[in-house]
Amino acid sequence: MDYSEGLLIRPGEVNDATGQLADLADRVKRVMDTEALNLTVEASARDEVSQRVATTLNEVHTSFAKASDQGQQQLREVTGTLRTHSDKVAAADQGGAV
Repeated sequence: MDYSEGLLIRPGEVNDATGQLADLADRVKRVMDTEALNLTVEASARDEVSQRVATTLNEVHTSFAKASDQGQQQLREVTGTLRTHSDKVAAADQGGAV
């Protein structure tokens, strides 16, 4: 393949890949929602160490859930952008109007 001739995009393959990305985002959300109760820690006792451990683990869970939500959103944004522009890039590559 001669790369000097332009960018080659196959919109069908891009749509397949974006579908897989959207599925991945959905699976991550589903797992996080399903496992939320299992990831929430109750202190095993009323002592300071048990309380602090539970608090720390719950803070980590909250932070991870927030990062996971942001990652899902980014996957959805990438998916939307790729879908929107793949046809335009293919048309431009073929010399058509964009």
